Amino acid sequence: MKTKCPECGSDELVRDIPMSQAVEAGYAGLQYKTALLLSGTEPLLSDLCTQCGTVVRLHVKNPERKWETKN
Repeated sequence: MKTKCPECGSDELVRDIPMSQAVEAGYAGLQYKTALLLSGTEPLLSDLCTQCGTVVRLHVKNPERKWETKN
């Protein structure tokens, strides 16, 4: 099943576009815990509608990680 843009209804989507950030900002993405009590950053990917420019979805490639939360 193809996902459609919620704004214009188009199914012309480019998937898994990596998000970028300014060099000074460090890493952009979601933090996760590693085995050595360190943390890593999983990059965010986006799906974009090429008809109207709406970012349809933000997601990560590896959702099974042990995510860091504030709780």
